[in-house]
Amino acid sequence: MRELIEISLVALIAFTSPIVSQRVKIPAVIIEILAGFLLAMVTGFFIASEWFGFFSTIGLIFLMFLSGLEIDFTLIIRKFGRYWKVPFYVAVSLMMSFLISHYLNLSLIYGVFLANVSLGIVMPVMKETGIVHTEFGQKTLLATFLTDLITISLLSGIAVSFKSPDSLFELLLPAMIIPAFISAYYLGRYLIWHFPDFMARFFDDPMELGVRGSFAIMIVFSGFAYLLGSETILGAFLAGALISMIFRGAGKLEESLMGVGYGIFIPFFFIKTGVDIYYRIPEVTLHLPALLFVAGIAVKLLPSLIFASDMEPSQVFGFGMLQSSKLGLTLAGAEIAREIGIISPGEAVGIAIWTVVSALLFPVLFRFVVRT
Repeated sequence: MRELIEISLVALIAFTSPIVSQRVKIPAVIIEILAGFLLAMVTGFFIASEWFGFFSTIGLIFLMFLSGLEIDFTLIIRKFGRYWKVPFYVAVSLMMSFLISHYLNLSLIYGVFLANVSLGIVMPVMKETGIVHTEFGQKTLLATFLTDLITISLLSGIAVSFKSPDSLFELLLPAMIIPAFISAYYLGRYLIWHFPDFMARFFDDPMELGVRGSFAIMIVFSGFAYLLGSETILGAFLAGALISMIFRGAGKLEESLMGVGYGIFIPFFFIKTGVDIYYRIPEVTLHLPALLFVAGIAVKLLPSLIFASDMEPSQVFGFGMLQSSKLGLTLAGAEIAREIGIISPGEAVGIAIWTVVSALLFPVLFRFVVRT
């Protein structure tokens, strides 16, 4: 009976969070995190629920899959040389992130958290303000795509190295997922070339062949990554990137997958994050979120001065603020780091608090700057 009530509450939150989000102009995932916190505080549910943990894990995998799917590799290839300052900005931001983490005596993985930026916040905010197709918008997107691509790779590498492999073979084994990814890419291109009618069913099929096939690819790559000793989120991310590259942007298929992910599975992960914050908040020291907040602004705003000769001062400030936004990957990385022992549960909650504050504050500042 209790499990039925828990499932009903999660379903209700998943349904109402987008509605509330539109009303209050806050990302739906933030509503879900806050709802999870309040739910745990009021009901005391989800303390040791196996089904909740299982669906939360699926939600995390789906979140990373969609992160890979959202990356526009065509944009990266097309604009990389033209907007050469953007890769330079990303490199400087990454270097500052790791240097500050080292100076503050924090684990190396904090450099990834500081450098990361949330595409799930950047894209909707830019669409809302109507600047996606401007030069400023394209530079912002390129910086976001590059940062996400690099930070997910670094996160997986740090997680693998922390597991202390017993031999060089065990250390190099996770890298085998890269040849698998390349082989799958060329197989996909071959199928598109030789079986176009069949592959077209990925986009228009009453049996939703595209959604079924994408879900299968996600699970296979996640399982393969796990067997190789890597992180399942890397496999899921590569699966999403694979579909994005094969189909040159997934279009209608991406919309269907977004609906399945954010409509069914991903809310479990964010609601669980809110529940974890409530039960572990006594372990948190407030100085950690405050420290990360200041450092997170520094590693994004200072390098954005590179664009001072190309942008208005308000645009430089807005660029740095929007790049400071954190959300899905930061929370996912904190969960992975907690599970394998890189950070403590209290640190994970501190990172979650910092993530929620940044997701609420920086898009608002960006909108104000753009409208001004």
